[in-house]
Amino acid sequence: MFRTISGRCPAGGACGEPLRHGPSAPAPAPAGIPAAPARPSAAAAFPLAATALFLASLLTLSTAAAADPEGGYMENGWLIWDELVDPSWDPAAIFQELGIDQMQDNDPRAEEALRAFMERWSQAPINKAIGGKAIKIPGFVVPLDMEGAELKDFFLVPYFGACIHVPPPPPNQIVFVRSGKPVDGVGVMDVVWVYGKIKAERFRSDLGDAGYTLPADRVEPYREDG
Repeated sequence: MFRTISGRCPAGGACGEPLRHGPSAPAPAPAGIPAAPARPSAAAAFPLAATALFLASLLTLSTAAAADPEGGYMENGWLIWDELVDPSWDPAAIFQELGIDQMQDNDPRAEEALRAFMERWSQAPINKAIGGKAIKIPGFVVPLDMEGAELKDFFLVPYFGACIHVPPPPPNQIVFVRSGKPVDGVGVMDVVWVYGKIKAERFRSDLGDAGYTLPADRVEPYREDG
């Protein structure tokens, strides 16, 4: 199950809202990144009910931007995750177009529908307008490259468990961070602030595809006061 900042799930259970503004407290780190289980088919891997709940939890991504009184991509001094999403992208339209909400898990059309859904999901457009901006952003850490206890490259994601469970978030909700110097004392799913100039450049990994690259000027443990 996904566990996110608010602890609230749109359909009950142990999930909640994606991290928009910052976590209320650092989340505990799992022991490590588990290997993905063997998957005989897309339908078996992503049951329709689970996919519906997962998508529903992310359909709120475009709503928080309206809370920004300046109408820009910065709020309270940092980049909000919603603004990584292209304003024209509507994941609900994909969901409805494929008719997934009308299918049962044993529907013979399910595997093909889910395959088409994941293909469209993986092509989620980024917001190119923020490319080249100097920003700071909070998020959860998914390590990609570590030297002992020192972290070098990692994914930054908006909610706990992203890229560890399947399916991963869409590319416009994954930031590939490359630190100029190794970061000590940061592990899996720790919460950090990252500062740097964000680039509208993709990075592909077995754990997911990032729509953005962020060469980090610095990485700091998350604090409520930023």
